[in-house]
Amino acid sequence: MEPRFRPKAMTLRSSVLGLGAVLGLFLRLAGQTAPSPAQPHFYDVDAEIKVEGTVSEVRFEPRYENRAPFLIVRISEKGTGRAFVVEVSPAWFFDQDIHKGEPMKVTGSRLSAADPSGAVGLIAREVQYQGEKTAVRDKRGFPNWSGGQMRRGRRKGGFGE
Repeated sequence: MEPRFRPKAMTLRSSVLGLGAVLGLFLRLAGQTAPSPAQPHFYDVDAEIKVEGTVSEVRFEPRYENRAPFLIVRISEKGTGRAFVVEVSPAWFFDQDIHKGEPMKVTGSRLSAADPSGAVGLIAREVQYQGEKTAVRDKRGFPNWSGGQMRRGRRKGGFGE
């Protein structure tokens, strides 16, 4: 004759295992339906290119968790028509009004992965717009906005830092 508490222990163990299996399945399904976060990307001085073209779109996107939205500009390259999606800086840092149809020059780091639309991704280091150059990163690719909004403009225009 087996002790009476054994079936309860088996029932408890089975319940815990069953609950764990259901929870695991739920988390697995939730992970499949949730949008995947953007791949992290970094400025690579060895992948630096210069692009000259026309602004075809201006938008603000949350690129990094708990950070200000970024100014994102889509440029059609002069001559080739190739599309570039340029991550410029936090919206508060870049204080020029950008308009669709106007010329822009960008020096930046080309990203290895393309935008979902097929455009080439680019992280800006220097932007020339309406005759004014703005260094959004130093020559090594470090952001000039580091230190937050209170330091705004202190390092702007400091090429070759």
